[in-house]
Amino acid sequence: MGTQRPSHTAELMLTRIVSVLLILCFGAVFGARADVSQIRVVGDGAPTRITIWTDAPEEAEAFVSETAGVRRIIFPLRSNGYSAEGLGSGGVTVWQLNPGRLEFELDRAMSVARVLRLPPTGSEMSYRIIVDLDTVSDARFSSVARRDQRRLAKAETDAARAAEKQATLLAGSAASSAGRKAPPRSSKGHVVVIDAGHGGKDPGAMAINGGKEKDVTLKAALALRDLLEADGRYVVKLVRDTDVYVDHEDRVTKARNWNAELFISLHADAAGSSAVSGASVYTISARGEGRIDREASKNNWVIPIEDGTPQRLTGILSDLVKRETKTRSAEFAELLLPELERAGPVLRNTHRSAGFYVLLAPDVPAVLLELGFLTNSEDAKRLQSERGRAAAALAIKQAIDTYFDRQDLRLASQ
Repeated sequence: MGTQRPSHTAELMLTRIVSVLLILCFGAVFGARADVSQIRVVGDGAPTRITIWTDAPEEAEAFVSETAGVRRIIFPLRSNGYSAEGLGSGGVTVWQLNPGRLEFELDRAMSVARVLRLPPTGSEMSYRIIVDLDTVSDARFSSVARRDQRRLAKAETDAARAAEKQATLLAGSAASSAGRKAPPRSSKGHVVVIDAGHGGKDPGAMAINGGKEKDVTLKAALALRDLLEADGRYVVKLVRDTDVYVDHEDRVTKARNWNAELFISLHADAAGSSAVSGASVYTISARGEGRIDREASKNNWVIPIEDGTPQRLTGILSDLVKRETKTRSAEFAELLLPELERAGPVLRNTHRSAGFYVLLAPDVPAVLLELGFLTNSEDAKRLQSERGRAAAALAIKQAIDTYFDRQDLRLASQ
């Protein structure tokens, strides 16, 4: 399976996100930001149920508060990046969400009867906090509020100290990452990996006028390689340069071992209707992102983080590398689309998302390019001609040039 490697791409990403880390120290010191995505209040007071949806685990504890005659239930959240408010029911008049705190204002004395924390399930993709409230006497509420006032103050003080400590550690780790020199890129240039889809025992789609997808993608990959190598700015690697089959995980592993800065998987599509034509570009989907950690662990696709970095910060850095990878993949896809339009037909919704295996590398920007539909006679003719493949290769090359022009400019400005 895969092997760990000193990833040039990941190192560059870590260096570039140092400034972002420093800005986000206090907003993300507890790990990936646990933004609240939804709040619902239902019931009539006996009981009333509050449900809070978050996109990451949240261990918030509920506190009762009474200030200037106003009763509240308060959750000091570990993190939340925005503010919102809404109406409640069953004793909750309004709720207000702000970074670091969620408050429910009450119109009667109520206590917290139960708090449940639920992980995502097959049908529910978010984390949930479920809070059941029951009515109590005014005296009971005031007694609990006095007790919780001290507990809340201590909890917020402890959280502030922890945030300061974590921020200091994060800043130190970021500065250390910034101080380390990334491994030198090959003097020949940027490393681009081209993956000719299918091959060997896997023919792929069959062309309407004869021929197989695996042959079209290989010829297109060779044409793109020749064009890039003639430029002298790139180191080009082919996942396959003959009619052989390469397992999907090995395609990604090869790209990582070659220190790929960009991975392009070439394919040709098929449709039930021969009228469908045009190129399209895929980047990783939200569902596909959920597979990245699992496959990375299975194949040992390790994002190299400096030894000794605290586990919490390691997670933050890894998450930011993965986000940066996704951002760069989408950026390249958007640069590629107008070039493809000039070279030939494209689908109306040209930039798409999917969970294709070859898009799962955590630290290599990647796209899967469908060059056209072999079930369409015009597309098949274009892709099976040297002239048509040359036009497609030139479009891809121009997008690659623009992409790395931007990357080099960003690196030079740091």
